[in-house]
Amino acid sequence: MLRILIIIVALASFISVDAQNEVLGAYVKKGGTESGINATSRFPMYSVMKFPQALYVADFLTRNNFDLNTEVIVRKDELLQDTWSPMLKTFEDQRSITYSELLALSLQQSDNNACDILFERCGSPKNVEKYIRNLGFKDIRIQKTEKQMHANPAHSRKNWCTPQSMVELLGWFAAHHNDNELLRYIWKLMADSQTGGDRLPAAVPNSAKVVHKTGTGFPLPSGLPSGICDVGIIILDNGQQLPIAVFITNPSSQSRISDVAKQLLEQ
Repeated sequence: MLRILIIIVALASFISVDAQNEVLGAYVKKGGTESGINATSRFPMYSVMKFPQALYVADFLTRNNFDLNTEVIVRKDELLQDTWSPMLKTFEDQRSITYSELLALSLQQSDNNACDILFERCGSPKNVEKYIRNLGFKDIRIQKTEKQMHANPAHSRKNWCTPQSMVELLGWFAAHHNDNELLRYIWKLMADSQTGGDRLPAAVPNSAKVVHKTGTGFPLPSGLPSGICDVGIIILDNGQQLPIAVFITNPSSQSRISDVAKQLLEQ
């Protein structure tokens, strides 16, 4: 307990040097030890929400005897046009798309339309939250779709978690990712993520692997986002797995995730 207190004090000092308006939440488990700051405070998840949603989708597909190659028909006019959505480039009028593609777009490219299609076809935010709570994680709330957050950015605060609860969910995922093909696929997608190379991956040696999902808030007049986050599992050369979550409200720079992650991992 004394060691954890010392780490928290050191982190608080580290944070205050750089920014007075930042609010940081961070937590990591390293073997039998843990460290963090504001680990039980609530932080908006932004697109980190797509990770617990993917776990729910895997359960939904299993329960309904669907596989990754099952297709759904999507019309372009049902999609948001002015949001982050690489999938829009593949549409003229309508097209069929597999759950495999939707999960890849949502997790690897953080496509907002792909996320909302999964909500529409598999279950609402309320269904996702109920599934996560039934797994035993009470401090992860999912109440709004990407479309709802787009219409009112304040709704992003409705999708929140505590850093500690997210690390616990990551620990569950690490323990269960080989349970079935769907969970293995989600693990692979997050291991090959195309976003956030300057966040958690920048905090670890090049030889380490990072299975992760990023999130970014809405832009502020300063040009910086309202928040940034990255959650994931760092896999070291020796096979040790370190679940870690970093959330920053009002970040002073885009590099803060890697700065804070390095500080946590060096303790």
